[in-house]
Amino acid sequence: MKKLLLICALATCGLSQTYAQLDEDDYGFFNHVALGVSAGTDGIGIQVAAPLTYHFAVRAGYNFLPNIKYKKGVNVGTDVDFVDYPNKQNVDIEGKLNMGDFNLLFDYYPFQTSTFRITAGAYFGKEKFVEATNANVFLKQSAWGNKGLELGTGAAPYTMVSDAQGNVKANVKVNSFKPYIGIGFGRAVPKHNIGMQFDLGVQFWGKPEVWTTINDEWGVSKYQKVDKDRITNPDKDYQDVKDAVKLIEKLSVYPVLSFRLVGRIL
Repeated sequence: MKKLLLICALATCGLSQTYAQLDEDDYGFFNHVALGVSAGTDGIGIQVAAPLTYHFAVRAGYNFLPNIKYKKGVNVGTDVDFVDYPNKQNVDIEGKLNMGDFNLLFDYYPFQTSTFRITAGAYFGKEKFVEATNANVFLKQSAWGNKGLELGTGAAPYTMVSDAQGNVKANVKVNSFKPYIGIGFGRAVPKHNIGMQFDLGVQFWGKPEVWTTINDEWGVSKYQKVDKDRITNPDKDYQDVKDAVKLIEKLSVYPVLSFRLVGRIL
């Protein structure tokens, strides 16, 4: 009986080693290709993946977020150039996401018996992450292209200047190149026809900045970064803008949580 158990144990061990060896042989340099579709905080994505060795794989793809819009009414005070002066002017500010990035990621699988992986790489694409503008024209036509919203008051007003159509526009900008590091589960190229992947990590996209067209101290307007310290207009909504700029500048990383359905195509 003991001999039989020993033989069974040796046979099982041998089969396990053979199966592991077969697995390793199945993951050679670009000898398979997989296609995946994903959904997560980095948007909707599509990726192509291939093994490099049993312990390494490479993925490349594109992610985007639909143009989700958000609208908020703000009170911008009174001004002789506003359409309904001298009444206070309520303006709807409409913001929309503008995320779209290519990615190149490398997976490392440290364990023979687990699909746990460590991932490093980068996302690269659009730098204007958010776009915002007024949803309704609030300036008289005579002010289009030369006046707008006074963020700061005084002898040299700090003014967001409208464009030729009377719209005031702003963008939240981040780095177009965004290094990524994370962890996850699931093979980039599944062992069978279909597999699942889970990713958790962060993009390092730098210090976000708010950019718009602003009059400088000589009255010359140019597209530049908003200086939160020059937002001195005492109106509450302008102070809310100042607080929003402060918060945005602190968000130097972007969390990524995504799920992916992967299928072998080769």
